[in-house]
Amino acid sequence: MEVTVVLPTYRRPASLARALAGLAAQVDPPPYRLVVVDNDPAPHPAPELPPGARLVHEPTPGAAAARNRGIAETDTPLLAMLDDDVVPDPGWLRALAAPVLAGRADLAGGRVVLDPSVPRPRWLAAGLEGYLTALDLGPEEAPLDRTGTLLTASLLVRTDLLRAIGGFDTDLGPKGGSQLVGDDVQLVRDLRRAGARAVWVPSSVVVHELPAERTRPGWVLRRAYLQGRSDWRVDRATLERRAARGARVAAAWWAGQLRQRRAEGLGSRSVAFHALCDTARTAGAAAEALSWRGGVGR
Repeated sequence: MEVTVVLPTYRRPASLARALAGLAAQVDPPPYRLVVVDNDPAPHPAPELPPGARLVHEPTPGAAAARNRGIAETDTPLLAMLDDDVVPDPGWLRALAAPVLAGRADLAGGRVVLDPSVPRPRWLAAGLEGYLTALDLGPEEAPLDRTGTLLTASLLVRTDLLRAIGGFDTDLGPKGGSQLVGDDVQLVRDLRRAGARAVWVPSSVVVHELPAERTRPGWVLRRAYLQGRSDWRVDRATLERRAARGARVAAAWWAGQLRQRRAEGLGSRSVAFHALCDTARTAGAAAEALSWRGGVGR
């Protein structure tokens, strides 16, 4: 079956060029088409694309809106997603499509590794790399567990299922100056509720950029805070009916994380910083809960 690769982009011409070069270097991929979705509302020179690729413009801000436009532009049975700040390994698409083409899955997600050429500061514990958009669910291909999720930096799914659930929730995900997330978490949940069989494919790898500013404590703390806000939005339908609008849920999560950090040894700088990120994430969830009044959040 043919695949459409949807690649949203927003003001990253150099990164986009690297992503396109990685895509052009694929080894034995299934037949695929490429749709690049430019999400910049401001006019600017069109990026240089490989022959046969299509460029479409989605002026509505937000990664979710851009990906929904890509879904609308897709007329193949399968759709793969790639971000403009990752470089796919040569076997990325072949490995990602394999379980779906073999009929053992409807949804597949691959490994996202951080650029190994960028040094990691000592305070950055391995458990915090998810805030920098890394994903590693183990060395073996396996069905996704009940609480697991996958990232849109490397995802392949049946197009009919995407359309059946209505695509991405545009209240979630990065949008302009806001770096909220959760759009991929919600999408995977919705697909699985619709009956999609999801599988983790570790042999499908993309390398994610790691800009210097993302290895600074302030950036990571801010990202943890926004993760907490995103967590609440993803579970809003349940949490806004709970006592204190779900604040107790966030507090219970924080207490559990603190016990784990104590067991790891809070005297370690990396463990102490991890605990600080847990606190920032909890604060973000509480702030998001308080911001929603009358069904409208700030």
